[in-house]
Amino acid sequence: MAQGFNGYIGIGQETTFGSGAAITDYVEALSESLSAEFDRYDYKNIIGTIAPPDDQAGVLRVGGEIAFAINPANVGRFLKGFFYTSSVTVVKSGFLFNNIFRSTADIHNATSLLPSYEVEVFRDVTSAHRYTGCVMNTFNVNVQPNNALAMTVGMIGRDTFLTQKGTPTYPGSPAKPFTFDTASLSIDGAATTLIETLDISGNNNLQGIPALNLSTRIAKLRRAGHQEINISGTIDFEDVGEYLDFINQTEKSMKLSVTKADSFQMVIDLPRVVYTAFPMGISGRDRVLVNFAGKAFYHSGSKTAIEVTLTTTNTY
Repeated sequence: MAQGFNGYIGIGQETTFGSGAAITDYVEALSESLSAEFDRYDYKNIIGTIAPPDDQAGVLRVGGEIAFAINPANVGRFLKGFFYTSSVTVVKSGFLFNNIFRSTADIHNATSLLPSYEVEVFRDVTSAHRYTGCVMNTFNVNVQPNNALAMTVGMIGRDTFLTQKGTPTYPGSPAKPFTFDTASLSIDGAATTLIETLDISGNNNLQGIPALNLSTRIAKLRRAGHQEINISGTIDFEDVGEYLDFINQTEKSMKLSVTKADSFQMVIDLPRVVYTAFPMGISGRDRVLVNFAGKAFYHSGSKTAIEVTLTTTNTY
């Protein structure tokens, strides 16, 4: 009988797309949905019977999501995977560093536009599953009361196989994740208490491309569109200020900051945001809340649509 609590998830960066890698980091996850499935195609129609004809397995598609509470010691690997580039400044030599991640047009290489990883998932059944050529396609950061900050990362992979179960080693400093009670949000530089829940999400719009190369595995990754950065959440309808900003399509900046002891910190800066939806209604006798949505655009001064600064003991 397989039990989820007996499983583990590990990750390691590959040198080349799909080559595999040693597992270097383990994450105490909330859930995962990595899997493999085949495209299928028909090759006959007129067969003289009502029974369905045989078809053929085509390209293998690997992908899924990993959800976990954001710890300063584990989130950097995933941020580097999504954004690819980062810059590092020293806070305290040999101990504490600022890792700054931003939107960029830079590419890792012609095959894999972003760094690729091998992900190992043990599901409490004999062997562990290895997924190679995994690239971070999407992310979502969720902040809400009575919860740790949570991230969900969506991946596209290249191949999968079984391997011997390993032994996970989890971060010990800090041992616990960022939590809601150290989160602060500012709009246009001023602290606000109006927003009660917040999601910040990104989409690299990647797609796996097969080729005529003697293989059913994808050969490369390409973008199907622009990188997208979006926000959504719940806002207390105390006044019409944010509503008028939606009606007038007023651009604003948003900044989320979370901290832990020993100067661990994560700051997500969105320098240019516009509300795209602000639906209002009275559901009953309770408070009037608005489930808003918004979009972040490129800011010419900051030269990015989003900047994430992670202060931790690791560099990426």
